[in-house]
Amino acid sequence: MTEDQATARPRTPRDPSATIRRILEAAREEFGANGFDGTKVEHIARRAGVSKQIVYFYFKGKDELYWELLKDISINTNQRLLQIPFDDLPPDEALRHYVAGVYDLYAEDPLLGMVSLDQSMHGGAQLRSINEIRMLQKALADKLASVVTRGQAAGIFHPEVDSNRIELMTVIITVGCLSSSTMLQRYSERSWQQSPAETRAFALDFIMRGLCK
Repeated sequence: MTEDQATARPRTPRDPSATIRRILEAAREEFGANGFDGTKVEHIARRAGVSKQIVYFYFKGKDELYWELLKDISINTNQRLLQIPFDDLPPDEALRHYVAGVYDLYAEDPLLGMVSLDQSMHGGAQLRSINEIRMLQKALADKLASVVTRGQAAGIFHPEVDSNRIELMTVIITVGCLSSSTMLQRYSERSWQQSPAETRAFALDFIMRGLCK
């Protein structure tokens, strides 16, 4: 084997798009199970059924793969929340729909909670900003700010309520309910004996009580 042959790039698969999808799905499963620090590119490659060289052919490394996961999550969650008819609902109903929407997204896909906790530990080190995400985030933030303004004008929400804090606290309470309940029950040795539906209802009511007069 010549030196050129030894250092040649790996032969790319016949269906690159299918290979990329397999790599990204494998990355999703690995990051979901092990977090950023515990995931290795070789494990992603093995799960995707390709060589590590093929992964590096399409992606710069673990950091870029993690960002692709975060980008997909951010776009999908913002697009789904923007489907809420904020302008057509009374302020309190619009906000409750938003809180329920966030909770249901995290309940349907446990990876969202894992990623939120993981990035909290890393200070958002793998997060990036692209125009598509910025536009979606701004559109959702504007909708929430409008709802809060309407609710305050109608005397429904406390005057100090801030839409940015609503986003933050909704995620924190949601992740806590979905990701930490079992741990807290074992730690306290007390069973709350709540069904998923009861926990969801309690979380929504808890947040709304803090916002409404």
